[in-house]
Amino acid sequence: MNLTKRQEKQITKVFDNPKKLRKWIDDVQNDIIVQAEKENKKLIDQYLDIYSVAVAYTLRYVCGLGKKRLPEVMARIWDNVDAFRTGHISIDDCIGELKENGIEFEAIVNDKNRVEWSK
Repeated sequence: MNLTKRQEKQITKVFDNPKKLRKWIDDVQNDIIVQAEKENKKLIDQYLDIYSVAVAYTLRYVCGLGKKRLPEVMARIWDNVDAFRTGHISIDDCIGELKENGIEFEAIVNDKNRVEWSK
């Protein structure tokens, strides 16, 4: 485990007092949790950026959307993402509606990899 300079200085003072040791361990654990959450958020943000670029690129070069329609469609996509997050749109309702139009998502969106938005 890598320690910060502050933690290295504290470690000699901590080992002579069990209460200080427990507090120091809790502080280190909290620091690790905070760092892991930051890294996790950074990774999620990176994948969302990649996914957004992939969607826009696909709409441009596969569907042929240009300077006028592509920004409009991407804005609608992000509006829908916000609607999912706020609970105005249900993933299950969308899956059912898309299924009626021949698009099956049950194999992709299931309990193992479903995105759960916190409310």
